[in-house]
Amino acid sequence: MKSKMSLKQLQALEAVVRQGSFTLAAKELGVSQPTVSNLVYSLEQQYQCRLLDRSGAAITSTPLLNKIRGDIKALIALRDSIDTVLTSERDLHSGSLHIGYTTFQIAIPLISEFVRAFPAVDVTARALATHDMLPLLYSGEFDVGLFTAKELPPDLAGVKISETRIGLIVPEDHPLADAETATWKDVEPLKLIQREPTSSTRRIFDSAARLRGAKLTTILGLGSWGSIRTLVDSGVGVGVAFAQECEGESGIRFVPIEDKNLIACHFLACLPAMRQTAAVSSFFRITEEMHECEAFVSPKAS
Repeated sequence: MKSKMSLKQLQALEAVVRQGSFTLAAKELGVSQPTVSNLVYSLEQQYQCRLLDRSGAAITSTPLLNKIRGDIKALIALRDSIDTVLTSERDLHSGSLHIGYTTFQIAIPLISEFVRAFPAVDVTARALATHDMLPLLYSGEFDVGLFTAKELPPDLAGVKISETRIGLIVPEDHPLADAETATWKDVEPLKLIQREPTSSTRRIFDSAARLRGAKLTTILGLGSWGSIRTLVDSGVGVGVAFAQECEGESGIRFVPIEDKNLIACHFLACLPAMRQTAAVSSFFRITEEMHECEAFVSPKAS
């Protein structure tokens, strides 16, 4: 009977990739370096494949391992979650949570509440555009992602936190500042300050403009709301952003554009296998308590 992979093999493999070294992985796992090497080697021999690239200064994952690394991390996390249930009743007295997010006005209150509720958990959070963040969520670099999109990708599990309009950000003295709405004809002569091309905000805005035949003049693509706000204040151009990003901001106005396609959704999502792990489950619970989230969106739901 053909032997099956063991959790120890997967733990050793994941540790080596993350640390970039057999020696550092062995130190982390509390075993000898030959033990880690043998576990990884036996797994590669068992399936007659190469999972690690040993040719460089640091050990990296092969494309094959990249395809399954998120599942491996989820499996290890589930084991840890079971252990947490049996030994500490899911109190999260330790552990970690890696978060990717796109809009800090939505993400930071949730992260702050999680840290307040579970101070012993090591939380790291990183801001990225949706297009750049999703591959890291799939690969297991992030445990959860807070991002903006038209819809939830079908192979993720998550909830919709809110919907938001995308529109113009103008100074209080701008001719459009007192307008209830703007048209694409109003937008065409403007010098626009947008997010970077990989941003969902930018993609949704540009796509809606193309559908209406509007010709845009985008003079800058920036990575943060703060940068856009600063340049709008200085009179360089007119910003493009979410309505939520302007809430409580003085000196500027949000002007919606008459276009039903300029609606985006904010999601909290994770790999399906990660959904019931302790830290992720608690983060979802906090999100659902702080927002009127839609019902759980099942992966690959029709």
